[in-house]
Amino acid sequence: MMLVTSSLGIQAKSTSTLHIELTGGLGTAEIMTDEDITYPVDGGDDSFTFDKDTKLKITIHSKYGIDSVQDDSSVLKQKGEKIEKISAKDYTFTYKTSDIDTNLTINLTEMHSRFKITSITADENGEVMPDKVKYGCVTKGFYEEADEKIEEAIELAQENGLESDYQILESDDNGVLQSNDFIKGTYIIEKMDDEDETEPFELIVTRNKDIPYTYIRLNNGYEFSSDKTGTVKMIESNQYIKSATRIILKNKNDNLVENNGTFKIKMLDSEGKVLKSYKNDYLKTDKKGYISMYDSVRWISTFTIKNGKCVLPVVLPDGDYKITKSKFNDCSLKTTDFTVSSNSISGLDGDSQPISNIVLQVRGN
Repeated sequence: MMLVTSSLGIQAKSTSTLHIELTGGLGTAEIMTDEDITYPVDGGDDSFTFDKDTKLKITIHSKYGIDSVQDDSSVLKQKGEKIEKISAKDYTFTYKTSDIDTNLTINLTEMHSRFKITSITADENGEVMPDKVKYGCVTKGFYEEADEKIEEAIELAQENGLESDYQILESDDNGVLQSNDFIKGTYIIEKMDDEDETEPFELIVTRNKDIPYTYIRLNNGYEFSSDKTGTVKMIESNQYIKSATRIILKNKNDNLVENNGTFKIKMLDSEGKVLKSYKNDYLKTDKKGYISMYDSVRWISTFTIKNGKCVLPVVLPDGDYKITKSKFNDCSLKTTDFTVSSNSISGLDGDSQPISNIVLQVRGN
């Protein structure tokens, strides 16, 4: 395979990690040694060990381009210019290992520009279930040209625009609707076949790093920013819903830490002080502020994490909390405080009930 594109030389450390962020995902990479031996990189963290002074030729294949190439935390440079915002679908650079054996990890991160909506509804008995919804997405220009009528705007885009100018999306059986990737621009997102006539909202896709990579702006000005991969996540519900709380352990790379252990929880007041002697039918705090929860059988004050996750037995009231007296096998908590807010929903659990994830970062893993 001929690898002919832009190239540069970079001196590697004895242990290096290349973080390659791909615009819109859909990419691979490959490493070729000076002996023409090729190693494929398919995604995630792929590690390779090379002898000293090995000259590598690294090629990135992407559908939409490259956001950046970083060596640990620094963006690599070519003749003083950073390797970022590259539109080329195939990009090659040379990378020379140091004078000792080098362990090189390639971290291929998909950077998306998309949104995900989980739609849930509650029946007259209060039972929560997934909802079937349909949304139209179209560039703002076609929407305005069609006098703000979503069906007509999509027809205009189909006739006069590009495939990237519109999308028609329907939720699956779990109430989840996820768009394809959008290119840079402003789009109008509106529910179709909508008896309640809910208001449309804007999806803004930008390459400017001073503002969110992708975000949704509602008519009242409120904005939902994307996560670090460029996906904006929203929950659509027909009523104010409280969700169960799921504690999740993750490391600094946002990977699940499948550890086991126990912990206690303290409830805090608005000033961040421990709330003592609180009580309702299913939750109470003692004189030291430790929480006990009633699971319909007994009161529980020590909670157990298995494989990095724990769903608390009762719905927590809105407010601030602190994890205390945590004991895990191979790690300790870096973050211990968390906040619970009504209608903050991460998705649905196996029983299609709303659940909110509280991610706690750990040390030593």
